[in-house]
Amino acid sequence: MEREYIRIKRPPSFPFDTRKLRDLDDEFWKKWVFYYLLQFYQGYDSAELKTKIQVEKNKRYPRTEREIAKFIRLKLNNNRNFGLHFSVKGEVTNDEEVEGNYDINIHSTNWKSKDFYFECKNLDGNSDLIAKYVCYNTYKKNSANENIFDGGVVRYFNGKYAQTSNFGGMIGFILAGDPLKTKSNLFTKLGEKLSTSPEGDLISISDNSIEGNSFTFDSLHTRKNTHFTIHHILFDFSKHLTS
Repeated sequence: MEREYIRIKRPPSFPFDTRKLRDLDDEFWKKWVFYYLLQFYQGYDSAELKTKIQVEKNKRYPRTEREIAKFIRLKLNNNRNFGLHFSVKGEVTNDEEVEGNYDINIHSTNWKSKDFYFECKNLDGNSDLIAKYVCYNTYKKNSANENIFDGGVVRYFNGKYAQTSNFGGMIGFILAGDPLKTKSNLFTKLGEKLSTSPEGDLISISDNSIEGNSFTFDSLHTRKNTHFTIHHILFDFSKHLTS
């Protein structure tokens, strides 16, 4: 089965003089990160990924999300051009006051911001996974007997993720369901107040934000009396899982 049309454009080249790399702004570096992620999505081996997902699902305690993130990291690291300027790690413990683990951390020593963090979540049209992508009640209690909330998006506002950056990323793995409806449901959920409100309150959504691709959007939020941008990429793997 054919995958969706992917718009991908090679960004401006890196300067030959490595001393100039540190003068490049975040937008330059982010465009290259998006380029390699789109390149992965355009060319990944669907049969290989399908096998990995099926093997994981047959386990007693499957961690499909973890395996897909690992698959992406391995493919990026095997891309020689990617390795000229970037490295990628996963399941890396953050250095924030509130402990957490990054699913995908794309790093460059020459980038002033150093790191582009991504949280990954499965999506299948189920409202529970929509909530887990954004924010949900774990029904556990903290020491003050208050409900503990978790999720993907909320980790950027509860002190866990990217506290010294003004941007971060979310990658959704669509394993079933209608991608456009899933995106619409995410928009609705993002419009709800997070457990951290007013931290994380949604300001606006920019749809089709990465090269005009319909599986991408940006959400702008309040954080620390300023703005924080989350770049969302929704990889639709469902077509190949059912073929």
